[in-house]
Amino acid sequence: MTSNGEDPLDGIVIGAGISGLTAAWRLRHRRIAVIEATDRVGGRLASHPSGEYWLNLGAHLFPPPGSVIDGLLNEFGLRAVPVRGTTTGLAVGDRKLTSGSPTWYPLRLDLDLRERAAFSKAGLKLRQGLVRYTRIAAQREGESLAEAADRLLRFMSTQSFAEFLGPLPERVAAIFKAAANRATAEPDELSAGAGIGLFALVWRGRSSGLTRNLIGGSALLPEAIAGELGDRMRLSATATTISNSDVGCTVCYQQCGEARTLDARHVVIAVPPPDAARLVRDVAPPAAERLDGIRCGPFVSMAVRTSETRPMPWDGTYAMATPGRAFSMFFNHAQVLRSGPRKAGGSLMVYAGGHDAGELLRASDDDVRARFTPDLESLYPELRSIIVETKVARFPVGNTFGSVGRQAVQPLAEPLGQHRNIHLAGDYFAELGSMEKAARSGLEAAKRVEAR
Repeated sequence: MTSNGEDPLDGIVIGAGISGLTAAWRLRHRRIAVIEATDRVGGRLASHPSGEYWLNLGAHLFPPPGSVIDGLLNEFGLRAVPVRGTTTGLAVGDRKLTSGSPTWYPLRLDLDLRERAAFSKAGLKLRQGLVRYTRIAAQREGESLAEAADRLLRFMSTQSFAEFLGPLPERVAAIFKAAANRATAEPDELSAGAGIGLFALVWRGRSSGLTRNLIGGSALLPEAIAGELGDRMRLSATATTISNSDVGCTVCYQQCGEARTLDARHVVIAVPPPDAARLVRDVAPPAAERLDGIRCGPFVSMAVRTSETRPMPWDGTYAMATPGRAFSMFFNHAQVLRSGPRKAGGSLMVYAGGHDAGELLRASDDDVRARFTPDLESLYPELRSIIVETKVARFPVGNTFGSVGRQAVQPLAEPLGQHRNIHLAGDYFAELGSMEKAARSGLEAAKRVEAR
């Protein structure tokens, strides 16, 4: 019994991103509560309906059939469809490459001889690194997410991606900066191994498995899970401390200006590393120190709904890197609907990560629009008269990334605390964060709760 005479909960899940919701869904037959600091669920899975389309603002690439995420989609009757357009597009200046192998990009861009030679040399280094990465990254039977991450985090972890590439001319360096910004990092922050892993995902295209979109928007999945969990969800509730108790743990949190507590036998902490470190500092100081060492980068996105009534030049493109612009990536989320007769309108998103995003975090929505829209219209002048709606989103603690020496601070997957009943979950257990790895970490944490 707790101090107030009530039976403790079986579990408390802190964080309603996809890792926390996956854990909660696995534990739904137990007595649980989910505490979420914001007024919505989903974390980086953020989207809004917009007419016949939807506006994605965060994570949007869903894993293939047979994955943890796919199992959840099937349970809730949601439909993810394959991306059919180009995922390796590149726009440098006025030149847009949206077809063909990236291997030939150095020869197809308007570069001088020095730039072309440097780009080709860096590309060759990447190709050689990819051979090694692919061999190391091969899934091993019975291996946990944490074990796989440890192996990959050690791969070429002692030098930065910038050091691996070597000195580059300004315009070529901007191309690799845009790629690193997709992981919310800068080339000198990302480890060489993580940078190679990022290109492995991009260049593998459809074979990477991360080439599906959820019809209706990414937020539909977390919203469906939270809807079924019902009154076990507590939004706008910020966890402040975790302490040991006779029955397990006491979680203190603030909701609607009121201090509240919950007692539980187990706690799953499914929040970004800085918040997780704060929560476990008193009950597991070594874990907090490791979490403090994990780097997270910000990103700022702008989703755009358009009103065109005819085919557009971006119809065959899903993703394109855009170095030298206010945003580093362009996405066409309506592309998955282009297999039949073309519907009027569309849905696009542009994205800035890393230092450029950090400078925009305090900017107003109008200021972000003022930065992004001119570059978007210069990329595709056809947009100048057809943008009908925009939404801006900021993620100050966006993606985690493999920094130099990251493996030395990687959190352990074992339960923490006096009673070994505090469990961590999040995509930071992987070498490169993804929706599937976040969900799998939540599932593994829930299984540990059930086992104990």
